[in-house]
Order: sequence, then structure tokens, then C-alpha cells
Amino acid sequence: MPDLLADLDVATDRDGEDTGGVHAWLEREIITPGRLPLALALVAFVATFIVTRAITRMIRSGRGPIKNVTSGDLHIHHVVPGVVSLLVGGVLLLAASRYGPWRELGAVLFGIGAALVLDEFALILHLDDVYWKREGALSVDAITIGLAVMAAALLVAAPDNPPSDTPTDHFTRILGPVSFIVLWLIPTAITVLKGRLLLAALSIVQPVFGWWGMIRLARPGSPWASIAYGGNPAKMQRAQSRADRADARVAPLKRWWATHVFGMKTDEVAPTAALEAPNQTIDPSEPSRPDSSAAAAAEQQPQPDRSN
Repeated sequence: MPDLLADLDVATDRDGEDTGGVHAWLEREIITPGRLPLALALVAFVATFIVTRAITRMIRSGRGPIKNVTSGDLHIHHVVPGVVSLLVGGVLLLAASRYGPWRELGAVLFGIGAALVLDEFALILHLDDVYWKREGALSVDAITIGLAVMAAALLVAAPDNPPSDTPTDHFTRILGPVSFIVLWLIPTAITVLKGRLLLAALSIVQPVFGWWGMIRLARPGSPWASIAYGGNPAKMQRAQSRADRADARVAPLKRWWATHVFGMKTDEVAPTAALEAPNQTIDPSEPSRPDSSAAAAAEQQPQPDRSN
């Protein structure tokens, strides 16, 4: 059996040009197609996330010389420099020429800013410091989806690839964009509206994931479910039951990911509805009943004196 690693290092084409090795692969697959900014942004995103979580875990445990950044009594969260880095990087990416280092610098700043912002996505959503609370587990999903989208874009995008020189007729020139919209863009958009964000991210690489997400039931709470299932309680209940079963299957993986990678404690990982009430069934025809403990507590509250 040939040594594949050796073949990678010394492979040449028929003209004697070096086609193997890491440098040749980078030139062929990353630099020439124009994927270098995306690759740098992805590397910066991952590196920033790892460093940020390591620092926040050290601060939380009281180890190391790094402390929270404050201005008086104000705690400055790392989403603040993240927004600045994201904006500066975006401007550089839009304004810089493809020649020179500025576009690559903008990509690095963009990746750094994206990681810092998404790491505190839950804080932005709740407008509260929920970084180490159960609501903070939303940042786990945000980082995961962001990583999947950037990796998918790196695999698909090739900004500097020249257009084909093959002549095409008018019908073919129209068919290409129409096929892209109908077979790729619309299914991906519907998948996003149905709340299946990971499938939508994967559909950037392979449209089949978008088709699959498009025909599946929407997740409860998604815009699609609110609009399409609002007048159909039975379908909403079916969507809820299916979502609970799916969440229960992936819950161990998500819990491991949140505790071992993000440094959250087990009780800080927001459990799914299926884990909170695995044996609970809901009849959509019955009105919701208040919690008995809450009702008992309300009854024990002293009633105001309404007498004059």
C-alpha cells in the first residue's frame, strides 16, 4: 500500500509542478480561490473563543492574575470590545483591496469580534448579566451555530474564482439564478424560520439539509410555528412532542459540550422541556391550570382592607 503521507508531500502533476504538501494545498484550496479571509476569520473565531472561556473560567474560580475589567462600579463585559472589533473588521473587509494585508487584518478582527459578541449572546438577548446562569446557556447555541456557519461558508465560498469561459445561452443564464433561489435560498430561509438553525447552517454546504428542514415540523416558538400552527393546537402539540423527543436525545451531548467546553456547571445548563417533565402530556383542548404551589402561596397573601 502506498504511503499516503509521502504521496501528499511529493506529489507532482504531469508537468512536474508540485501539487502536494501543505503549502501547495493552501495555495490551491485557500489562497487562489480567495478563501484566505474566511479561513483567518474562522481561526480567529475559534482561538478567541478558547482564550475567552479560559480567562472567564479562571476569573470565576479566583485563579490567575486576570480580573474583571471595570470602570468604577461598572463591569465592562467583553461584548463591548467585541462590537468594536466586529465593526472595524467589517469596515476593513468592505473597503480594503484584495491586494495587501488590510483585508486579512479585517477578517481577523471580524472573527475576534464575532466570538466575543456571540459568547455573550445571552446577555444581549436578556439585557442582563446571565453569563453563568441558566439563561447563559443560549450562548452555547449561538457559538455553535456561528462556528457551523463560518465553517460551512469556508467550504462553499470561492470569491476569487474566475467565471467560466464556456459560452451559455440566455435560458441557461436565467436558469442558474432561479435554481439557486428555488433549490437553495428558499429552503434555507424556511429552515431558519422553522427554528432549525443547525440544519440551516449545514444547508450552506449541502442544500439537502435545507430540503429536509423545510419539510419537517417547525420548532415551537419559531416564527413559522407561531404563524402556521397558531390556529391548529393539535399540530402545535405534535411539534412540541417531536421537539421534546429530539431535545432529549441530544441533551447529553449538549450538556457535555456546555460543561466541558464552556465551563458551565450542570445546574447552569438549561434543561429541555422533555427533561423537566418527561412524563407530562398536554391536552391542547384543556385550558392551562395555574401551578398549585403558586396558587396556594397566592391564597396565603393577606388581602387588602377594602372597607372605608
